[in-house]
Amino acid sequence: MAESKVDLGGWISEAFEAYKSNFGLLCVSMLVAVLLAVFTCGVLAGPMMAGMTLIVLRVLRKEQPVPQIGDVFKGFDFFVQALLYIVVVVAAGFLLGFIPMIGQVAGFLISPLVMFAMCLIVDRKMEFWPAILASFEKAKAEYVMLLVLWLLGSLISAAGGLLCGVGAILTAPFSVVLTVVAYRHLFEEAAAEAAPVAEAV
Repeated sequence: MAESKVDLGGWISEAFEAYKSNFGLLCVSMLVAVLLAVFTCGVLAGPMMAGMTLIVLRVLRKEQPVPQIGDVFKGFDFFVQALLYIVVVVAAGFLLGFIPMIGQVAGFLISPLVMFAMCLIVDRKMEFWPAILASFEKAKAEYVMLLVLWLLGSLISAAGGLLCGVGAILTAPFSVVLTVVAYRHLFEEAAAEAAPVAEAV
């Protein structure tokens, strides 16, 4: 059995450091994203998630100039694909909801398989469906560990909901950071490893 590439402790620690170091930027950006998504009845949920993903990618890559809160609006550059991705995810969750118990469990089990789709839409300019398929292909090889990672990230992010829901804005960005950390390790490192082989050929 091949050794897993997922480093639970290391990735969570890396995500926490990035989250802590950029706490203000991430929380205010998330607040803007959530408010716009709510006020538009979810229409802008996709673009706002794309904007948050873009900010986190730039934070982790230490890009200059440093990302700003207004960068969340750059998610509009991916409006159509981000919206379609959210529509598919919401529709799948809605349909699964009609299956008592099994549907909820199925939704939980599927989530880690599509967790990288938004990163691919934003970072590689992929269309929503190829992004979902690419996420599935990469995640299935590390499914069990990614399921644990996704669960831990969700629990930490949801912890803020205990403070009358207000605290969720403070903790929700963590799951985005953790997802992008995992994306960079699985996709960027794989690309880096493949590069020398491609050059040799």
